[in-house]
Amino acid sequence: MRWTSRWLERRGLGSVADTLDARVAQSGDIEAIHAIARRALERGKTNIAIAQLEKVLLISPNDASLWCTLGAAHRRSDGLEAARHAYERALALKPDYPQVLSNLGEWCIAKGLAEEALVWFDKALTCSPGFFEARLNKIAAFLELARYEDALVAAEQLVLDVPNRPEPYLNLGNVLIHTGKKKQGINQYKKALELRPGYPEAHYNLASLLGSQDDFGKSIDYLERQIKERGETVLHLGLLASAHQAAGHLSEAEEICQRIFDKQPDNFTACMTLAACLSNSGDSVAALQLYERILKNNGSLAAVGSNILFECNYLPMLGREEIFRRHREWGELIEIAQPSSVDFESYDRSPNRKLRIGYVSGDFVTHPVGFLLRDILRYHDKNKFEVYCYSMVIRAEDVLPELREAADKWEDIFFLSDEEVVSIIRKDQVDILVDLSGHTAFHRLLTFARRPAPIQAEWIGYFHSTGMTSIDYYITDPNTSPPKSGQLFSETPVYLPHTRFCYGPPPYTPEVGAPPVTSHGSIIFGSFNRLAKMTDEVVSAWASILHKVADSRLVIKSGPLADTTVKERLMTRFTKLGISHDRLELRENSPHVEMLAQYGEIDIALDTFPFNGGMTTLEALWMGVPVVTIAGNTVVSRQTVSALANIGLADELAFPNIEAYIQGAVALANDRQRLSKLRQEIRPRMAASPLRQPEPFVRDLEALYRRMWEAWCRGEKLPSDIVAVSTEVSS
Repeated sequence: MRWTSRWLERRGLGSVADTLDARVAQSGDIEAIHAIARRALERGKTNIAIAQLEKVLLISPNDASLWCTLGAAHRRSDGLEAARHAYERALALKPDYPQVLSNLGEWCIAKGLAEEALVWFDKALTCSPGFFEARLNKIAAFLELARYEDALVAAEQLVLDVPNRPEPYLNLGNVLIHTGKKKQGINQYKKALELRPGYPEAHYNLASLLGSQDDFGKSIDYLERQIKERGETVLHLGLLASAHQAAGHLSEAEEICQRIFDKQPDNFTACMTLAACLSNSGDSVAALQLYERILKNNGSLAAVGSNILFECNYLPMLGREEIFRRHREWGELIEIAQPSSVDFESYDRSPNRKLRIGYVSGDFVTHPVGFLLRDILRYHDKNKFEVYCYSMVIRAEDVLPELREAADKWEDIFFLSDEEVVSIIRKDQVDILVDLSGHTAFHRLLTFARRPAPIQAEWIGYFHSTGMTSIDYYITDPNTSPPKSGQLFSETPVYLPHTRFCYGPPPYTPEVGAPPVTSHGSIIFGSFNRLAKMTDEVVSAWASILHKVADSRLVIKSGPLADTTVKERLMTRFTKLGISHDRLELRENSPHVEMLAQYGEIDIALDTFPFNGGMTTLEALWMGVPVVTIAGNTVVSRQTVSALANIGLADELAFPNIEAYIQGAVALANDRQRLSKLRQEIRPRMAASPLRQPEPFVRDLEALYRRMWEAWCRGEKLPSDIVAVSTEVSS
């Protein structure tokens, strides 16, 4: 009868199955009723399960298995005290009952008593040394106690002992995730799903880390249910915080991290999640301090080191020498640790042969790097160059189709080890391997440290030297890196003749309209940059500009402003400087076409410093909006001045210091005629400039690649003053 009910339910006849179960329940058959209760429990119908069990226990009060199931039902209905009572009744009847002993351990974890939980799990394993659930739960207890080495040993052993069940892989993934080995942990979740495609915990754990917005919502709901049923475990709280942070719910993520710190003050996952929240909401100083605390507690984790280096670029109090020193220290540590057996004897050293160019990135998506790369791949001379793309994009469906189509070979490498990636690249015999990530998310710099290609270069994905000597060249331009400017590189800087960026506007780009001041009379400033770029110095400068330009307003647009708390914090920073709320408009993200259209509401874009806009600047200019900037002395602080130099506006819109920047913005705001003229001129200027001439740009890039190759064939390296031969730019 029990199997008949299951058969009906699997065929969508749940109501018929319930009716059948109800009839069986009237029969008084203890075994059948117990089966009904277990099935109700599996379906989440805890009230039905409890009612059936309590009824049958009146008939058979000395059945330990019934009490055990009743305890599980109470636990799932959040009745923890009733659950413990049921388990203790079962244990009194059967003291060596492994399932009950393990369940009592789970009960202790739900109550935050992980030390006591270990005692129960050990008792269960004494009674039954191979008892699977107790072994699984013991790993969870080790995690709650931050005994990560014990957890890792136990999880790895369980995978070896029980390789055909998904739960061991899930638990191993949990341990790896919570010790900073995110990629390896994700791989274990995927293995669990291969064994059981419908495994909800593996699916939602994975979704909390890698999902889409829809996935994050479902993952958050699932994890909240798990916490209600199983208690506030560090594991589930950590995953929940990650899901909220990824979904943009920064204040919720921060609050959950604080709950984790109450249990484990230095919990790795909570520290990493909170640091990301702080950075995204605009507090890079606090984020940097937290990343440094993580590194101190966990040793030289390469990913945390990269996060620290990335964050350093935002902070004006760190001089370029200090930032470079930190990059070099990271590079030296990594390169010492990575084995590299350089052997390229099999390569054909003909200087004029067809070359294989490999691009490595996690940003072959709707991202500035993806947009900037579209025309590059499209216009490569396929008679002289083959293009190999090594993608660190997590979800293959997110890749821009035109990038995949333009590549001669595409390899998804996110889930591969460094050894595997090196093997693939060497098998492909790539001649020049180009990194497009630097110290941004999902980089493969450790792969580059093993030197899988004879020539390695850094380009467009990062705005500073990587700090690595195993990367030979840093591709820049004379405006971003003036040859005698004193910029610091571990690589040899080599130059494209005009710009290191080539902008390709999307086909849905709106037309340029008149400056909004002509219709409503007051100036509207704007910035669509990341909040992390808006340091105290930047906010202070913007407040000064608003004070000096009567009736002006400032529009700030950034994804984290969807969070009310983040919005209030930013508003408060301006309020303290005397800027009232009615002069600020804080906007969250919107579809790209809408974001571009919103430049029609901006008269003047205010650049951030020392971390300038990159794609943000190019998009503002293409929409006819002049960008006022400070010309700094590093790559990241000269991104905008380079763009302006290419359209002949650097002398007018780029300034040497903050005071000049403020005065320049005010002067432009007061020159309505000049604003109207710039609005009409900027897009045509840009269209005729090297910024918008993809074919000549690619020919220059290919010429630079060819010079790199010719030098390598001679056993040499290009000098730092080499500039690719410029191809004629159409006008």
